[in-house]
Amino acid sequence: MKIPKHLKIGGHIYRVYYFDRGKKDANERLGSTKPYQNKIWITTDVPQSHQESTLLHEILEIINSLNDLELTENKICVLETNLYQILSENKLLK
Repeated sequence: MKIPKHLKIGGHIYRVYYFDRGKKDANERLGSTKPYQNKIWITTDVPQSHQESTLLHEILEIINSLNDLELTENKICVLETNLYQILSENKLLK
């Protein structure tokens, strides 16, 4: 999947930024988001599949926040993992 520079989520345009965690932060997050600042960050120092999965995770975080779904981080991780597996194994990622 080609990760876009911008995404529209819930009618809002989000900018996708990249960062490198560096060696000292290798155990830190692969991504983050600021839903009300319209920003998504994804690390570049992991394989493409992890970047794609991270983008999906951050999209779910934004949907959760914008809609007050109150999903736990664990539930978001489960959704991300399963949705990414379905999309990738059924060749739905381009």
